[in-house]
Amino acid sequence: MKFSIKWIVTLLLTAFSIYMIFALNPVGQLRILFNVLTFAGIYGLAAIGLNVHFGLTGLLNFGHASFMGVGAYVTLLLIPHAVGREGQINETGLPFLLALVIGVVSASLFGLLLGLPAIRLRGDYLAIVTIAAAEIFRILVIDLESITGGVYGIINYSDSLQQYRPNFIEIFVSKYNLNAGQIWIGFLSWISIFFVLLLLKRLNSSPWGRALRAVREDEDAVRALGKNAVWLKLQSFMLGAGIAGLSGVLLAFNYGSLQVTLFVPLLTFYIWAIMILGGVGSLSGPIFGSVIFWVIISETDRLASLIFENANGQQLAGVRFLLVGLLIMILMIFRPSGLLGKKEELLLNVK
Repeated sequence: MKFSIKWIVTLLLTAFSIYMIFALNPVGQLRILFNVLTFAGIYGLAAIGLNVHFGLTGLLNFGHASFMGVGAYVTLLLIPHAVGREGQINETGLPFLLALVIGVVSASLFGLLLGLPAIRLRGDYLAIVTIAAAEIFRILVIDLESITGGVYGIINYSDSLQQYRPNFIEIFVSKYNLNAGQIWIGFLSWISIFFVLLLLKRLNSSPWGRALRAVREDEDAVRALGKNAVWLKLQSFMLGAGIAGLSGVLLAFNYGSLQVTLFVPLLTFYIWAIMILGGVGSLSGPIFGSVIFWVIISETDRLASLIFENANGQQLAGVRFLLVGLLIMILMIFRPSGLLGKKEELLLNVK
């Protein structure tokens, strides 16, 4: 019964969030809806990767943005693109699908590289190392301007993915005057979520998934049973990093240009907020959390402008962070496990 009520409340909140788009916007409702759903799909995918780290294995990762960045930069640098202040054009490159696979694998290998020296750390110490790694990645991208474009970033790469856009999307967007490129990215993000969840569902019910949950609850007991807890955590770190790398690629294509400012600590905070909102340890929780989160982010300014008529744009922009923070505080007080999570998923090293 509790499970049913939990799902009913979550579905009602998600439906109400989507309804707010139509209630607050007299025009352009479909355009705003698909914009929200596209970002919700991309960030939801990233939150699923973070959930593998924290919800499944109990790893405190506050450098998730760096995994997204590695996947995005490696993929885009392997396809035709232009970089830097002068927009130096590189017309040669790999097919997109091959570049995508290499980018996702690179993000996983970055997770392995980071995890080898850091994975033996626990709790706050691991969190500090991941924060530092994310900053090192960001600084390296800026300094390697001849390769990455530095602060000027990478442009002119969208055609590598948009050329695969199916005809039914063209028909749909022409009828409703929507952005075909964004609809295609949103479609890919939700397809990716579907297959990633299928994979995680099978892994979660396998002996490997049960071993990861055992590591989260009592790592010493896992070692006592003869299991290699460090290798299990490394595998989890690599899997979550690969999923994050895929979401980073989709995020870059959704924007149409890639700057290092995309992968700042605020991005990691967003993903943590989505995971907490949806439910730590829940496979589907980040999906609902992402939709609700992005409705708040996209529609708060409009709602606040109706309430505070004399407020300027800068004041209204601060309201969204106030509401997100308030929502997380309320959740931590009344339902610390999130909408679809379980209380025990938040407990680390339970004896």
